[in-house]
Amino acid sequence: MARIDPYPNRWREVNAWDATDELTDYDGEMCLIASENWVLPDSHVAIVRAYHKNGTIEERSYRHPGYAHRYMRSLLSNKSDFTLLTWNAIQDTLPEDAYD
Repeated sequence: MARIDPYPNRWREVNAWDATDELTDYDGEMCLIASENWVLPDSHVAIVRAYHKNGTIEERSYRHPGYAHRYMRSLLSNKSDFTLLTWNAIQDTLPEDAYD
């Protein structure tokens, strides 16, 4: 029996969207709703999303905190930014002026 993919690929849905160059207005409530979409499975302790210097984004999920710490230390030594999701919080290392 095949395992159910915990991170289903939705590329068909994304391709169906009509893209525009207009900026979308958002408020704090919309951000909270969006943050609820990033779910940590019961079997995992952390998800790390890395923003590399070459523009790629890499996301890894960890079941053991030691492996997550090792990966985050390697990102910091390479001066890459990352976002950490745990059961308690979402933490970000991006500088405050990153979106200006």
